Amino acid sequence: MRVKSSSGFSMMELLVVVVAIALLGGVLLERVLLYQEQAEQAAMEQMVGTLRSALRLQVAESLPKGRSGLAQLAEQNPMHWLLGKPANYVGERLGTEISAVPGGNWYFDLRDNSLVYVVGNGRHFAANASGRKEVRYQIQALVAGKPQAKRNTADKQAIDGVILVLVEPYQWF
Repeated sequence: MRVKSSSGFSMMELLVVVVAIALLGGVLLERVLLYQEQAEQAAMEQMVGTLRSALRLQVAESLPKGRSGLAQLAEQNPMHWLLGKPANYVGERLGTEISAVPGGNWYFDLRDNSLVYVVGNGRHFAANASGRKEVRYQIQALVAGKPQAKRNTADKQAIDGVILVLVEPYQWF
């Protein structure tokens, strides 16, 4: 008597393979999303480094003009110092236009002269006090070695330099 040999998968074996592939796919997707978010953070921080380098060049260029040149730098949009604006810079915004800026983009807030990055992939980003997932930077004048948060520095002769500072600390990862 011959025993009938089975060929192919049984339904149970097929189900186990499908579940295993789905689990592996889920883990892969989670890793890809995490790496995308880390890449976004690195790109944002690289742009800040580029802007700080551009600021140093602007300070060096304005030194022959005296301290009044430094005071003017504290009022400028730092994106204007770059040879080419990044593709994710959407320009200067005011008021209600700010809420329309999509994630992953920079804009210059005319209300308080701050450069803002709106986080796109922010699953591991803690929102700021206003509830928005954004990072704010400002150009601030240095007087006696300390940053001055007020934009209207009365004594422009007392300005020692300018720096790009983080307005509000953020937590990302």
